[in-house]
Amino acid sequence: METAETERGEILGALHLSIDAVDVFTPNGAMGGPFRLADVAFVPGYEHQAKARLQELSRQKVLVTAASDRPDFLGRRPARIESSEDGDWRKVLLAEGLAMLVPDDGHEIDSLINVEDAAIRGKLGLWSELGPDASFYFVANGSGKSAIPTASDAVGRFAVIDGSIKSVEHQEWRSYLNFGANWREDFTIALDASMRDAFARGEDFQNVLKAWIGQKVRVRGVVENRGGPYIALRDPTWLCLAR
Repeated sequence: METAETERGEILGALHLSIDAVDVFTPNGAMGGPFRLADVAFVPGYEHQAKARLQELSRQKVLVTAASDRPDFLGRRPARIESSEDGDWRKVLLAEGLAMLVPDDGHEIDSLINVEDAAIRGKLGLWSELGPDASFYFVANGSGKSAIPTASDAVGRFAVIDGSIKSVEHQEWRSYLNFGANWREDFTIALDASMRDAFARGEDFQNVLKAWIGQKVRVRGVVENRGGPYIALRDPTWLCLAR
């Protein structure tokens, strides 16, 4: 086993991992664990399949790059894991619809979004669930031509939602991205001051958000009922503009 340090964190190379659970990996014969796979989350109904796939991947020696030096409340550190044959484990699971993208940070986010998007469009794994009570993918507003459930069906759940921004409203400490004419009924994303600043990157946030009007976005988070379906964005990497 080899150990090194980079700007991205500690690297452990040429080792095998024991898959104790779908989100707990222990290095065999090495210090530094346990780990969990960074940037992804596992969903009920697909955890068994995901664990079986991880056990297949763990037969290969891997390179583990710690994404953070700080363990979570279960003592796990988030890590990016690569094997010589199958590559990035995150991409393997996302490509097969066995995990959902929930970014820890912005590292390699574009490539992960593209991999997950292909699985969503292909209705693979967890994205094959199309009923309003079982789906993980929704659209902001429905139409008679679409069988995809809407944000209203996702209230109380963590969801991935696509839609086009119709208008933006600002208050002193919060801005609202509206996806319909009536915010009391239609889907809304709320950005607090820290989220606005993250997107503005030193520019005037009102001008930055104004340019988003008419653009299609994808957001992920827990959907609340605030008159209409509503997500209070928790992380700037959980919202992306379509290109």
